[in-house]
Amino acid sequence: MYRILIVEDDRTNRLFYEKLPVWQQEGFVIGGQAENGKRALEQMETEQFDAFFVDVMMPVMNGLEFLQELKNRGITAPRIIVSNYNEFSYVRQGMKLGAMDYLLKPVTEEELQECLRTVREELESEREQNVEEQIFLACGADVHSGFVQKLMQYFQEHTDLNQKEISDAFLLSKDYFGKLFKRQMHENFNQFVLKYKMEYAKYLLEHTDDRIYEIGEKLGYKTTDYFSKLFKEYTGQTPVQYRK
Repeated sequence: MYRILIVEDDRTNRLFYEKLPVWQQEGFVIGGQAENGKRALEQMETEQFDAFFVDVMMPVMNGLEFLQELKNRGITAPRIIVSNYNEFSYVRQGMKLGAMDYLLKPVTEEELQECLRTVREELESEREQNVEEQIFLACGADVHSGFVQKLMQYFQEHTDLNQKEISDAFLLSKDYFGKLFKRQMHENFNQFVLKYKMEYAKYLLEHTDDRIYEIGEKLGYKTTDYFSKLFKEYTGQTPVQYRK
């Protein structure tokens, strides 16, 4: 579940938001509430939040000032702003400060659900990109290389990692792609793919409750036995032993 911080000065509105089932339906939990931007920043000193739901007009520190402070601190977590005022200047300033969407009060559950779905998709995409980067780093790749960036995007979107198909996607011949890959990655394509899949399997075993056969299927292996055999050759342990 993603943790969202509600920043809203009106207690009645906070209670209304709190009772809505849409948060959980879209994969969120209300991780905290604050009556102004200053209190929100104080909460952020001891707690982490994945997204922010922010009223524009508040005393002490308003929503736009809060968004400006988030930007100053380099915090890029998605944020939704809400307001009583249908003023384009608020919308424009909020968007410039990183808001993903702008809702006009009174907020309906349907509008909020649509908004949260967009935020969740953004968070999931960001998480997948972070995981992909971790796996490539574990494989010894330079994740700042333009070539590696393109590889990470392709690997993230495909399960069947076939050299012919990826070379076509890169608009290169299979032979030239193979030579370029080895020059950039210091090993051939098949060697790297095996390492990548095994490092990804280690991540999934450590961070998910997925069953062994589910992990094998995610990595493109048709049988659990073959996946387990490759994993043991790579790590010295079976997937079950590694998870323990």
